[in-house]
Amino acid sequence: MEKKKSSGFDKTVTVILLLICLVMAGATLYKMFGAKEEVVRATVETSDDVVINVSAAAASVSQFIETTRFQGEVTTNDNNISVLPETSGTLKSVQVNRGDAVSEGDVIAYVDPSRPGSQYEMSPVKAKVSGTVLSVDATAGSTVSASTPIITIMPDKTLYVSTLIPERYISTLSLGLEGSVTSIAYPDRSYPVEVSYMAPILNTTNRTLPVELSFTGDTDGILEGMYVSIDLVTEKIDDALIVPASAINTYAGESVVYVVKDGVAVRTPVVTGSSNSTEVVILSGLEAGDMVVTAGNVSDGTSVSIV
Repeated sequence: MEKKKSSGFDKTVTVILLLICLVMAGATLYKMFGAKEEVVRATVETSDDVVINVSAAAASVSQFIETTRFQGEVTTNDNNISVLPETSGTLKSVQVNRGDAVSEGDVIAYVDPSRPGSQYEMSPVKAKVSGTVLSVDATAGSTVSASTPIITIMPDKTLYVSTLIPERYISTLSLGLEGSVTSIAYPDRSYPVEVSYMAPILNTTNRTLPVELSFTGDTDGILEGMYVSIDLVTEKIDDALIVPASAINTYAGESVVYVVKDGVAVRTPVVTGSSNSTEVVILSGLEAGDMVVTAGNVSDGTSVSIV
């Protein structure tokens, strides 16, 4: 009888212990999985609140300029000028020597047009250009005529840039077209130029047009024979709606920008026009003043902060 009571008691204790173990295990599992669920929920909630720092710029209306780069060489007009008297007679004196600098209009010699038995006023001979006396070609006392060189002048060198423009760009060229040149010697300096000559005939061998550009400003540092890079203005649009080139993206095969509205990036399709290395003309899709993202990894609906 005692053995039966003892056996029943042991079973009861065992059941109670098992129940306690199950309760404890359940509590442990709940804590583990419940905590994990809270972490996941917190992570999701946190990701929804992420704000991306971006750079942005306003679409603006201004003048758009596109330039095209060509290569050229600095050269000069080396044609020397012979100075002739306006009348025949005896060369009475030469006022200059070889190597002298002369200016246009300077008197360089006098001719006596007198004939035996008569006397005339001395006829001055004047320099036609400014430059340096390269040679004295007649001596005082010699007889000269209107075809006799008195001196030869090497004109002051006028630097210009010679280049060959490919045929496909000819439609963008015109006399007076503005541009600038840079040289490898002075990469940080820009020299303004303009188109001063366009050949009337295309070179059929290489399909190019000979073109000359005159300097319109300071030429300090520019030397004859230098190779230079030429940036010519090949397109100019007034009152164009412009955004930085870095704002343009491609989505589903079309051009888009991300416009910042109320702190959110909104994907906006745009139609683009002309462009250069830094700017793009917007034909439709934006209005002046719209803030477009220029740097930052965003998508449609991303919360952003402009920095």
